[in-house]
Amino acid sequence: MNKKQYAILSNGNVSKKDMGIALYASKYLELNYRFSPSVDIIHGDTEGMNLLDILMSYEEIFVLGVIGVDDDPGALYQFPMDKFRNLGTKEIPKEDSTELDVLGCLNILESKGEKLPKVSLLAIVPSTTKKESGLSPALHHSFGAYVFMMVKILEDKKITCDEIEKKQLLDSVIESFKK
Repeated sequence: MNKKQYAILSNGNVSKKDMGIALYASKYLELNYRFSPSVDIIHGDTEGMNLLDILMSYEEIFVLGVIGVDDDPGALYQFPMDKFRNLGTKEIPKEDSTELDVLGCLNILESKGEKLPKVSLLAIVPSTTKKESGLSPALHHSFGAYVFMMVKILEDKKITCDEIEKKQLLDSVIESFKK
């Protein structure tokens, strides 16, 4: 099977305040940038078998998400796959589980002897995960740096990241998820 080169996979929940930042970032990138060579952008809410299929379809995947570590809200982290995988369990979940996440899927694929894609995590520390939409002031303030981190990583891979002239603002991206 011919694999595509790159994908950005966002992981989050827009109904839990800062947990939605990855989804906002992936949508923002999709609306405001053109990538060459192309980069597929996959917006969260992908679980189970669909996630397994996505992981097997790409050479390299950049996962956008939040991370619960003891640091200031808005602090940014980048983890290569080996460190990213050490954040979770090595337990192999059932394939029919609706709770499969990226780490669980990587464990399943590895147990089957599949060649894993190169995966890295680009994470931000949330300020709050209360049941509410939007972003906290701290993450709203850090959003540009979070997006820039992803753009810089792509540029380091020799991917051209051209900003479109008439950009969508973060607030309009957030608003688009409320519909």
